Amino acid sequence: MIERLSHATVTRGLIDRRGKFHLGAVYDSAGRLAAGSRRAPDRYRAGDPGLLSEALAGRAVERRLARALYLGHAFTHFGHFLLETIPALCWVREVEADVPLLFHPFDERGENVFTQRRHGVECLKLLGIPPDRIVMAASDLAVEELLMPPRPYDIQRGPLYDFRDVYRALRDAAQGAAPGPAARRIYLSRGRLKRRLRSRLANEAAIERRMAWRGFTVLHPERMSFANQIRAVASATIVAGVDGSALHLSAFMRPGARMLVLETSRRRTVLTLNALMEVETIPVPVNKPAAPEQPRRIDPARLDAILDKVGCPPPPGMMRRLFDLVFR
Repeated sequence: MIERLSHATVTRGLIDRRGKFHLGAVYDSAGRLAAGSRRAPDRYRAGDPGLLSEALAGRAVERRLARALYLGHAFTHFGHFLLETIPALCWVREVEADVPLLFHPFDERGENVFTQRRHGVECLKLLGIPPDRIVMAASDLAVEELLMPPRPYDIQRGPLYDFRDVYRALRDAAQGAAPGPAARRIYLSRGRLKRRLRSRLANEAAIERRMAWRGFTVLHPERMSFANQIRAVASATIVAGVDGSALHLSAFMRPGARMLVLETSRRRTVLTLNALMEVETIPVPVNKPAAPEQPRRIDPARLDAILDKVGCPPPPGMMRRLFDLVFR
């Protein structure tokens, strides 16, 4: 299953934001593009030419490695890191402990997620992978023997292999590091993100208050360590939030747990990951606005009905009626 390429060349990774393409691929000893090293087009298309001579464009190879395991792209973006980079680490167990792990950096500034982002640093620590094993193809490399496994996750087609063990290993390590009681119901808030990254849900603040009233602990993932995020969802029986990167933390939820997805748009990646990890998805769609420019809202009555159905009742009596008058 793991392809072995002799005298391979790995060209440097680069993202062209204006042109909406990225570069960086594997070429065999004959100078032909290894198709498996190209990522399916998403926001950025792969712009690598078919021949090494065209890809190098006169550049000389800057670094040489005797052996390496090529694991695709290392995303700094949290959602893609969870979906694409972590699954690739499932292949690490198939090689010796001293084999370098080679990635293409996938970041507009060329940052290394494993040294420059907290979630990447913590990920390696939890899995027991020494950071000096990571090699980023920020320059052109020649590799005498390159091991190239297939991509376990395809951004268009979803999971291609069973890579659940790597998520489970992270979950077990995170919980073993600091075991203890945790909230059974959590709401993953986007309220403290930068303004441009916040939800397009007009009444999210009111919805968040409603969820807290229903017994959900409101968490702000961007202010938590990666290990604490994993522990929170791993201990919860039900997780809720507006669709976005944080909901991909379902990778660490227990089978049979449930996720309420407040859908401003239908994200296939959340649905496929939930299915893989045996997490039940409960959609809460927005009310469709009369015009595209109008704000989208979650109907509180619809949300209440769903929460009642999944066993999250409100406080009884007078306090419930007062809340409904103030926040509906």
